[in-house]
Amino acid sequence: MTTEPAPTADRQIPAWASTVGPGWAGLLDQLHRALSALDPAYRIEEFAAKLGGLHVTVADRFVDGEFDGEFADRTTALTDAATIASEHTCEDCGAPGRIRFRGDGVFTWMRCLCDDCRTQPRAVAPSAGSNPASS
Repeated sequence: MTTEPAPTADRQIPAWASTVGPGWAGLLDQLHRALSALDPAYRIEEFAAKLGGLHVTVADRFVDGEFDGEFADRTTALTDAATIASEHTCEDCGAPGRIRFRGDGVFTWMRCLCDDCRTQPRAVAPSAGSNPASS
């Protein structure tokens, strides 16, 4: 599920923040600030909620035609930390949570939810595969 908006700002985390639940807003803001500190023009290659967690891939960077491996290592460490944090943060409210199955058997999905949000479900966030530039 990769979405590819055109301009750089549309290829950064704020463009996708509304495609997942509001409970992950703090995680996304923190990740955006950390990635911007590494490279203000960073670009997202993939952004999705998969298997109950947040999955973000940052596009590779090249300097003078050479692959920037240090940048790739640093961005991967940041996105991996965000994924792990999302798997313990309620996507709906931001409280501590855990990955749970939801659905009616025909349409079942995994989301990270706290006890309260599990018992009082909110509407499911739009698909992370939707194009944020068209919203």
